[in-house]
Amino acid sequence: MESDTRSQKLLEIITHGLDLYANRNTLTQLGNREEYIGMSDLGSYMTCPRMAVLNKLHPQNTTYALKPLLTMQRGHWFEDGIADALKTLELPLVRQLEIAVTHNGTPIKAHLDFVLASTHPRPTVRILEVKSCQKLPDCLYASYETQVYGQVGLLTRYWKEPVFSVREETGQYSFQDMTFPEIARNFWNLNLPYEWEGVDIEAWVLCLSMTDAKVFGPYVSDAGMMDAVLGKAEEFWSTIHQVKDGTLDASSLKTTSGFNPLCEHCLWNADCPKFKGNDHPEFSPELEELETWKSERASLDGKIKTRETSMKDWYANIFGTQDGWVQAGHWRFKASEIPGRRTLAKDSLAGELIELFHDGGMDDVDVPALLARHEKVSAPSTRLFIYKTRKQEKNDGLQV
Repeated sequence: MESDTRSQKLLEIITHGLDLYANRNTLTQLGNREEYIGMSDLGSYMTCPRMAVLNKLHPQNTTYALKPLLTMQRGHWFEDGIADALKTLELPLVRQLEIAVTHNGTPIKAHLDFVLASTHPRPTVRILEVKSCQKLPDCLYASYETQVYGQVGLLTRYWKEPVFSVREETGQYSFQDMTFPEIARNFWNLNLPYEWEGVDIEAWVLCLSMTDAKVFGPYVSDAGMMDAVLGKAEEFWSTIHQVKDGTLDASSLKTTSGFNPLCEHCLWNADCPKFKGNDHPEFSPELEELETWKSERASLDGKIKTRETSMKDWYANIFGTQDGWVQAGHWRFKASEIPGRRTLAKDSLAGELIELFHDGGMDDVDVPALLARHEKVSAPSTRLFIYKTRKQEKNDGLQV
């Protein structure tokens, strides 16, 4: 249909625009990322060394489809929204504070999403890192913690060194190669102590989903963690150059272990050794068709939920608490309240049992073990994992 073709064309235009914007914005705000190790790069290296190294060696190949582009851009949009909120409160903040250092020959840069400072009631600096999540985590991912420990560690360790800079939206530096107290004086007209130990410094991570938010922290400067971060950065930089000069094969690099949802979107998953197995190309058409059906099902599920919600809302507005049928041509419908599922609150039961056993002089009873003995485990099932592989071109035209 013509409308479907035009709709697809519109999505292609949006995808191309987002891709161009992402690449240009990265170059403007972060510079040439091949020339240094960033804190987010280091987080990626902690997750999957192979992916991180190949991304560094071949950044020009980093092109994405619409879905991952939207996921990545969502983080920038969230960040802009948080910036607007903080500015409305007239809080003294700087976005994307850059810290650029060289450690044992390894160039390292950190770009801090937000830095806020004050001198009242005491000298205070706060780092706020914003993360976009599909689902809010119960605890912060190790890669995120590595990044934030690196940020607060660099801030304190190089506090009085001229390694801090601030860029304008155009990418030009408004302040460059200053100490942090100099940044505070020039940017906020604040006089912070020359030594960081006289300042209350914390870093926080704000995780945002489309419907909720969660805060993790505080993270404070830790010399041991900072040494570990710097050591990993050296290892990462050395590995990049070993692969680049041919003394190390990229296929020998470690990969993420276990199930990781990032694998589906990884640019280098086509020949990843993690997925090494038997080759059966005859199944390709069937898998392609299966994925199409699953996408159509997801779309239909969304449409069904939207229509059902609309009908329920209409029914509630017209009939209120009444429970009558509505005749609609050859169809009839009504919306009725369904009782909620009854479940056992194991934690509260365990607490009550512990108290009862204690009152009966039976403190030796292991209540959690007692409950575990009466749990039922359903039969195991089989889950089918399907990933779309992605072939990338090297500069010399070879595929990796």
